Amino acid sequence: MFKNLRIGSSCNSINKRNFSSCLVLKNEVSNSNSLINAGILLSRNPIVTADMNDFEKKYYKYQEELSRRLMWTFPQFFYFRKGTLAERRFLDAQRGPVSKQPGVWFPKGVPDIMHNRERRYKQEIIIPREETSSTSGQEDSNSISRPIQPNSRITKSDELNDFKSLERKLSRTLYLVINTNENNIWKFPSFQLEKDLKPLHIVAEEGLRKLGGDLIKTWTVSNTPTAVLKYSKDKKLIIDTNSNDANNDDETNISREYLIKSHILAGKFQLQPSQNIKEFRWLTKEEIEKLVTPNYFQQIGHLLSNV
Repeated sequence: MFKNLRIGSSCNSINKRNFSSCLVLKNEVSNSNSLINAGILLSRNPIVTADMNDFEKKYYKYQEELSRRLMWTFPQFFYFRKGTLAERRFLDAQRGPVSKQPGVWFPKGVPDIMHNRERRYKQEIIIPREETSSTSGQEDSNSISRPIQPNSRITKSDELNDFKSLERKLSRTLYLVINTNENNIWKFPSFQLEKDLKPLHIVAEEGLRKLGGDLIKTWTVSNTPTAVLKYSKDKKLIIDTNSNDANNDDETNISREYLIKSHILAGKFQLQPSQNIKEFRWLTKEEIEKLVTPNYFQQIGHLLSNV
């Protein structure tokens, strides 16, 4: 079964995990017209949670209101000793519930008061503000009573449409695509396999650092390629390998590009001036679909995340 397979000189000591990336077809290696490229599918995972639709927002809001409605009454006796000044400040800051009065009609229902709390609704606790000597009127950044203001999900890179920044589209998965000077086509980075026959994932990792510098920190998901793309002699992508066009082409004239999946963990991709690359971008799946050719996206679309 494996008599037509050849193991490179750098793969003499291999384990089961990188076995598939070290094996190459003997016919492809022995013939100089056949090329083997190691491509890399480099992605940046989402940094924040995914954007919620209207139904999800209403659902989580209902669950939050229900949880607060059923929670225990705030034990003020545990935090404020009875009869102290701290307890007085706390009670003065609270908004007391409307008590039940005889002969009064309540349009929202009769109040149900227990332990100074309206049990039909969630209990809202107001922390008394600390008295400071500052007269500027600005909130102290270390004050426990300061309002919580979450950071915006829209960054400056989103506003400027900076496609070279990793700080854009925080809730989506971004992929690295490049534009070469040869044919002005956007695609994933790929690197030709040299004569020393290094494993495919090693070729992809070394080529990425030659392309984007040594400051980038990545993690290879698997040594096994996640997909393979076939190109004809005139560098046209072969869509259906069972079609007549693919069968008519000689195998020695077909070049193969094996995609290695990887994640960026830290650092920054800085395009090196010596490389024959015109431009690079970090794009989502929908943005890649608009930029690459339809045939290319048909082959790699299922590899991209919708989140």
